[in-house]
Amino acid sequence: MDRALWDVHLQEVNNTFRGVRYSNNPLSQKYNVRKLNQSEFKTYGNSGASCISLAAAGGAKKVILLGFDCQKTDNKTHWHGDHPPTLGNAGQISRWHDNFALQAKALHGKVEVVNCSRQTALKCYPRAELEEILI
Repeated sequence: MDRALWDVHLQEVNNTFRGVRYSNNPLSQKYNVRKLNQSEFKTYGNSGASCISLAAAGGAKKVILLGFDCQKTDNKTHWHGDHPPTLGNAGQISRWHDNFALQAKALHGKVEVVNCSRQTALKCYPRAELEEILI
């Protein structure tokens, strides 16, 4: 979703990631990314919701969420610390809950989404302990 992220991390991605890359941004061939359009995939305004949409577009029947805190946990915007100043740091977090709720409504009956995040403010998906789900 974030072209600037691709620019900052492209070399690392090239060195470590061998899977298929997807983006809804029109990126040049140097990124080696498959472009998704809105008929295949809807972003819902953040990377986490985008990942759920990508899984659904790929045919997933069940998605388990980990680390979807959707809040500033321990006063941090990301588990790994803030991005550098050239990248965003959850600047639209106040919109996420409504966007996830729209997504949950669109996916209802098509994909089961279970939130197994340890700490979360996300209320639109059912909660469970990861250990319970994996049994």
